[in-house]
Amino acid sequence: MHAVNPGNAAVDTTTRINPDVMSAITKKELVRDQRFVLKGWKSDLKGTRVIDLAGNDISGLLAPKIENGVVTMAQPIRPFIMKSRVPQTVALNAQTDTVLPGGMIMALPADHGSPVKAIWFRLFCSISPRPAPWNENENSYVTEIKFTVRPTEDSPERINLPHPVTVSLEFDGMTAKDIPTFTIEQAGLEHQKVIPLHFLPSTMQPKLMVRSTVSDSDLTIEALPRLELRPARTVVLGFGLETVAIAVAPVRADGQPQTTASPANVDVQVRGAARRESTEDVVIPAGGAHAEFVVRSSGLGKITVQTTVGALTATTELNQRFPTGPLIAALLGGALGGLARRWVKGARKRSATRNVLEGVVVGLVAFVAAVLGVGYLHLPAAIAATEAGAFLTGVLCGFAGVTVFSAITERLKTGSEK
Repeated sequence: MHAVNPGNAAVDTTTRINPDVMSAITKKELVRDQRFVLKGWKSDLKGTRVIDLAGNDISGLLAPKIENGVVTMAQPIRPFIMKSRVPQTVALNAQTDTVLPGGMIMALPADHGSPVKAIWFRLFCSISPRPAPWNENENSYVTEIKFTVRPTEDSPERINLPHPVTVSLEFDGMTAKDIPTFTIEQAGLEHQKVIPLHFLPSTMQPKLMVRSTVSDSDLTIEALPRLELRPARTVVLGFGLETVAIAVAPVRADGQPQTTASPANVDVQVRGAARRESTEDVVIPAGGAHAEFVVRSSGLGKITVQTTVGALTATTELNQRFPTGPLIAALLGGALGGLARRWVKGARKRSATRNVLEGVVVGLVAFVAAVLGVGYLHLPAAIAATEAGAFLTGVLCGFAGVTVFSAITERLKTGSEK
């Protein structure tokens, strides 16, 4: 911290100021009959807070006013802070760091009759990458915010920050993990603080609320649109027994649908033991907000589906499972249906074991046919693939199958006797 002395004495800009820097600035610490020109402040003085490092309002003591188009005020021998009473909304520059309004001021004493020099320590901010890209692995937007304290360009080369700058971050129009309050101890790039930001916007204009010792600002945060894949379900029966419909939709950063101005082709890639059900192109129509395609399982294990629309890409995973439940239900249903054939009035007596085996075989075949959409029961494939649907299919088809086998057997016997 710096010791700033009145008069024309030389100033050692590398010397730290006294530990009592956090005490209130009093009238005794003003350079008598000395006012200086404060360059770099363009806001209305009515909406400005002038405080010392202890947080005390000293606007009455320093009496800032506009004279001949410039701001002048009484000269204190210790640093003080000027910032807006109401947080200012700031749009970040695209190419360079953005200076936030407000700052810490040191009025260096005049040397040999030269004007008093006011050194500003200001908080600079940048975000990279910008706009923030979507990270599928974290299911959020990810970027980095960089904060740096810098003195004005015409300040002495080795000047130190008079007092650490404390910064806290809050969120408006977005959700994110809490970021602990941090402190910047010194000015310069080597003391820059890099803060990772993982967030989900809830409005089209989310803001990062920066509250610091020297500046209160609301930074507008930009995020890219993204692509979403929405499978009807994430677990399907393997071995080609089930299909799943997948919708692909471009959405804005806040999650709302984004319509396309012209038809948008969707490139679909399926990796794993699965395939697309149709070879037709997938297209989001003009004015539409989504398109849909169907994937059929083929084997077991994970399926990775990736879609690309322009520069946007989305990926989802499906899991193919062994059809244990429906398969057992179909076998039990087939066995029960075959066995029930023995008690039909007029049915010829046959071995119970034979009826059960025939019912099991027919029930299994009927189950596979039903989930492939080939069955005679006209059950929707999605229902036939459930345990209840498989059991019903097995019972009815097992019963009917044993009846048919019995009729065929009787005809064969009659023919052989002739």
